[in-house]
Amino acid sequence: MSMGKQRKADKTIRPLTTLTNLTPATVTGGVAINALGRLPIGVYKGAAAFWDLDKAVNQPLVQAEQQHILGILSGREAAYDLVNIAIAAADPIGTSHTGTITVPTGELWFVNAVEGYSPANGAGAQVGFNWYCSLWTDRVGALGHGQAFHGAEQVSAINTAQTITDDFHYVGAVWAVTNKPVMLRLPAGTVLTAIFTTRGGATVPATPCTFSVFGYMGKILVA
Repeated sequence: MSMGKQRKADKTIRPLTTLTNLTPATVTGGVAINALGRLPIGVYKGAAAFWDLDKAVNQPLVQAEQQHILGILSGREAAYDLVNIAIAAADPIGTSHTGTITVPTGELWFVNAVEGYSPANGAGAQVGFNWYCSLWTDRVGALGHGQAFHGAEQVSAINTAQTITDDFHYVGAVWAVTNKPVMLRLPAGTVLTAIFTTRGGATVPATPCTFSVFGYMGKILVA
């Protein structure tokens, strides 16, 4: 019996047959490989794959964007991070009033809270509230504002002020199951739409509702 003998490993170099149908031309539009430098290739789940620069570089920068506070959002500036929506006196039940907040060109918002407020008013008055985000696909409704945050409209108690605050931060879900554990990232052009609707009784006098966002402006690192 031979002691210490090692088993020889087969180190024969063979073609990577898994790359047969995966060529640089398929992802470069036919540009010559020597005109692009190097294309890094790795193995993912047992198959050859090109390195995704978006996932490897761009997406991690979203975390870095949040480290730069370039401006404050605190519901203080009308037509910017605040919109006033007045429900008229004696407003017919079922009448809806809409207001929007749009992220300006060249800005990136990180929002930690969205708030809708309606004051107490009238003889048996009730006000319904919901808001929508243009980034979210609405697979149920047909209003064209994007998906609603709340599955059902939030309706105030009779003659009672109502403040609906929806939080976006790591402890938010502790306070309400509808809150989200991450900041709401809103690139330029995103539209938030608030709808206040008269749902019961008479609004006497007019009811000044407000829709506002809280957070800050971040630094754009990901297009």
